[in-house]
Amino acid sequence: MAADSRLGSHISSSWDVWSDFIDPFELGVCALIAVGVFVFVKLRGGRAAEHIHLPLREFNKGHSFSPTDLFAYPSYCNICEENVVEGFRCDACGTVTHAVKCAQVAHAQIRCKALSSFGPIMKHHTIKGNLPLNSMCCVCFKECGHAPRLCDFRCVWCKRTLHEDCLPQLPEECDLGPHKQFIIPPNGVKVKLVGIRPRRQTVVNSVRPPEAADWTPLIVIGNRKSGSGDSAAIMGTFRRVLNPGQVIDVNSVKPEEVLDWINLLPEYTCRILVCGGDGTVGWILNTIEKLKLNPRPAVAILPIGTGNDLSNVLGWGATVALPIDIDALFDRIARAKLCKVDRWAVEVRTYTRIGIPLSPPKSFISNNYCSMGVDALVTLNFHRKREQIPKFFASRYMNKFLYFSYGTMDVLERACYNLNEKVSLECDGKAIELPTMEGIVFLNIPSWGAGVDVWNLNRGAALPQEIDDGYFEVFALYSSFHIAQMQVGLSTPHRLCRAKSATLTLHKSNVPMQVDGEPWEQGPGVIRIKFDNQALLLSAKGL
Repeated sequence: MAADSRLGSHISSSWDVWSDFIDPFELGVCALIAVGVFVFVKLRGGRAAEHIHLPLREFNKGHSFSPTDLFAYPSYCNICEENVVEGFRCDACGTVTHAVKCAQVAHAQIRCKALSSFGPIMKHHTIKGNLPLNSMCCVCFKECGHAPRLCDFRCVWCKRTLHEDCLPQLPEECDLGPHKQFIIPPNGVKVKLVGIRPRRQTVVNSVRPPEAADWTPLIVIGNRKSGSGDSAAIMGTFRRVLNPGQVIDVNSVKPEEVLDWINLLPEYTCRILVCGGDGTVGWILNTIEKLKLNPRPAVAILPIGTGNDLSNVLGWGATVALPIDIDALFDRIARAKLCKVDRWAVEVRTYTRIGIPLSPPKSFISNNYCSMGVDALVTLNFHRKREQIPKFFASRYMNKFLYFSYGTMDVLERACYNLNEKVSLECDGKAIELPTMEGIVFLNIPSWGAGVDVWNLNRGAALPQEIDDGYFEVFALYSSFHIAQMQVGLSTPHRLCRAKSATLTLHKSNVPMQVDGEPWEQGPGVIRIKFDNQALLLSAKGL
């Protein structure tokens, strides 16, 4: 009892001392703030771990007007109704204006194509005028939209056209037209607000699928920095057909956010159309693998990059012709077959001359090929110059010309001469004897150097190279001139082996290296290549 009494008196005296310095009200406020911060951090962290939402900030800005130098057919301003020769056109709904002032008015007066209009039925969204040539009224089956003025109407979803007098007879429900199997209906998209002010934002909450047996929603992912800069116009073409939220630029929205559509539709196999080069395709495939999406979406490719080797192998072509025939493209996507492509993990460890690691190992994923030496040098020189003057590299044909120029320069310089004296190679645990060479390539697909089936050059009836057999092919390059000869079929590669794994050791000096078009200068170190996984893609071969 005496001990308890002394303890109580000690606590009381201690509180008396601290009470002179601490205000109980301030202490309560501090406690509330601490609890609030803890709850905020836990809630925010929990949400990020559970789900990455697709934000709608890029789709809630009204019309997306693009300048048009010359319209393909007679067009009239949707505001002042005057004839327009050069002006602006909305990528999503096709609203036309002839001046910036009219475009500003259009934002307030004309409703654009909506990502979400949650409701029981899908309704038509009609806009006046600017019908395609030879349009027919879907009600009376007579020609419409041919008068030299802003006249008659069109639905931005199903693309039906009709006379102004026939508008009352148009059924209320819209069937989304001939490409409905690829469209996410806006009346099935439900949105919600997430976050805490002032960072609160609208995101897609859920999707109600349409009642259609063959519904396979298509997500179009573009990269406006690819190739000749055609991506903006191409994505505008898709926005006029699909739900605007299905067509996304990865420079504005993160790939992880784009792929939220897949999480929202777990019972359906979505298809993804990547508009870009090999780099953009690899970026999206890496994101799909990182998110562990189930079911995995199948990926098709629209080749608008500088390097389109994977697209060429899968039958989507080496380049795309503009303007795009959207009907033919969607038909090919609908009939394309599923295929798998091997993907290889490339681990790069860099060491000092005395064997001390300089930094943690770097990891890459290769879909096409990785190489060291002369062809990587050309890619590295091109990449450095593009970083310095990006506007100079806006043309795909100029890019190819510059690749040729850098390759020609190396014929004289021979910067990678006697690479075989600087490296050693093991494949599947066996040492490989190297010839006198300036480059070495580890090839996964039957397309290299912008379309050359290099492994099968002059092989006769030998078995063709496969993209899903768990093997990669290894060959040596003698020089830049050797590369030029193979480009036109006048020479063959020095084939070393086929393997499931490889270890390439660089013993001295710095040598250019690249993985799927991403180049760097590699110092002494060890490069290990092994199987990682298989990607699910769509093949249009034979279609």
